[in-house]
Amino acid sequence: MPESEFSFLSPNSEAYPKSTTAFVVAPAETGPDTGLIHFAHGWGGNRFQYREMMHDFAARYDLVCVGTEYRQSGYDFDAERGLGAYRPYDASHYQVVDCLLAVREALDRFPVNPTRLFAFGGSQGGHIALLMAALSPRTFGVAIAGSALTYIDPDRMAWTGRIMSPDELAIRDAVRMAPRIDCPVVLMHGTADRTVPDRHTRVMEAALRRAGQDVVCRYIQGGGHGLEPVTNRHALTRELADPYLRSIRTAGDTVFSRRERVEIPCVSRTCVIDWSREGRDPDLLSWE
Repeated sequence: MPESEFSFLSPNSEAYPKSTTAFVVAPAETGPDTGLIHFAHGWGGNRFQYREMMHDFAARYDLVCVGTEYRQSGYDFDAERGLGAYRPYDASHYQVVDCLLAVREALDRFPVNPTRLFAFGGSQGGHIALLMAALSPRTFGVAIAGSALTYIDPDRMAWTGRIMSPDELAIRDAVRMAPRIDCPVVLMHGTADRTVPDRHTRVMEAALRRAGQDVVCRYIQGGGHGLEPVTNRHALTRELADPYLRSIRTAGDTVFSRRERVEIPCVSRTCVIDWSREGRDPDLLSWE
């Protein structure tokens, strides 16, 4: 499968002048039904984390596969190893917008059918996939989250090296925003996960079911953070998400094509993402 990369600037580029880079694996041949799936890597990971899975999904499901290396992670943090987590760390706010911008950029660069857009991620990437769906209404056909962080608990806040305000916690709380997710959701988690406890997925599943959402969920008894040694995220995603990736279609009228101004009320303020603006525009993402 052909591989390529592209880079772009995100909001607050004056304070954070580095470009965001996305790794792409495309089908050998594209057609009118070729879709797109975004892969969000884990905390401190890099854009190549799901390379093997991206090659498989490009061929198996006729998808352009985009893996964004969001800010403060991967080769941005450590140019030699592609590992590490920057502190203080933003922890799934600017990174979510980086990933959504990568999807918008890819839609402009590749011949993609906008009725077949999907979001996948594991660990922090699962957190990001869920928040991508919550912050971009009527855009994704399915959101897939493996071993996902779903809110910032005290232990995860300690990882960031910073204290977050109630508004900052609210915009990162996928459980609170479960009613905003308007696509099916596939969840998976190992019961022996020592990195992100499975309670994160259990409360997310419960919130989605209370909201009447379409949810498929599997808990892997004895599975660790990557679901090993029982299985892995790649294999279980193929099992659980296969019907959605093969057959689901949306209206194709995305938050990007609508140039929508998305408003997310939090505690004392409202977060605004204005998709009528360019990616480098500092007003694309703001608080009111």
